[in-house]
Amino acid sequence: MLVAGVVIETMPGRAPAVARRVGQMKGLTLFGSDGDRQVVAVSRLRGGAKLEGLLEALGALDEAILRVEPTTVSEEDE
Repeated sequence: MLVAGVVIETMPGRAPAVARRVGQMKGLTLFGSDGDRQVVAVSRLRGGAKLEGLLEALGALDEAILRVEPTTVSEEDE
C-alpha cells in the first residue's frame, strides 16, 4: 500500500473551501490548511497508477486549485 502526502496550492483565500471538499473525498485524510493558499492531505492507495489518478482527481476538484504536488510517497505493509 502506498501512503502519499500531497500539498494542494489554491488561489489566495480559497484554501478553506478546497479543504472542505478534499475532506469529503473517500480515501483521503485532510491533514490541515494554512487558511489561505495551501491544503495538506494524506492518502493510502493500492498501487502507483492510483496515485496518478488521485493527483488528477484533486486537480479537477475545484477551479481554485492551481497545483497538486506529492510531498512524500512511501510503501507500507497492509
